Amino acid sequence: MSVLHVGDLVVARVAARAARAVPGVVALRPDLTQALLGIAGTVFGRDRSRLSADGASAVVEGGHAEVSLTVVARLGHNCRDLAAAVQRAVTDEVAAYTGLDVSVRVTIADVLIERPRPGGS
Repeated sequence: MSVLHVGDLVVARVAARAARAVPGVVALRPDLTQALLGIAGTVFGRDRSRLSADGASAVVEGGHAEVSLTVVARLGHNCRDLAAAVQRAVTDEVAAYTGLDVSVRVTIADVLIERPRPGGS
């Protein structure tokens, strides 16, 4: 019998990639833990390229993954619809890539309000 364990970071990276592809998602924003790890990495000279899942975190237990995402939305997109679209995209992508059952929690943390360009449109 073969046993496969998919790591938390793998799931977080796949989730982050899927979430960023959803129209209306401007970016993902690191949560407090990720921000503190980033500061510690800068202070202690750690390579931040390994932590490219900022804004997404995952916990894998058994055959289930719990994913949390913190999203910056573009003004004009309904937050409820955007969160549902992110949940669908992430659930589908993570399940297809890993074979895990997936639950996704989305927090809309900010909205990008684009400023009008000088001189008209």
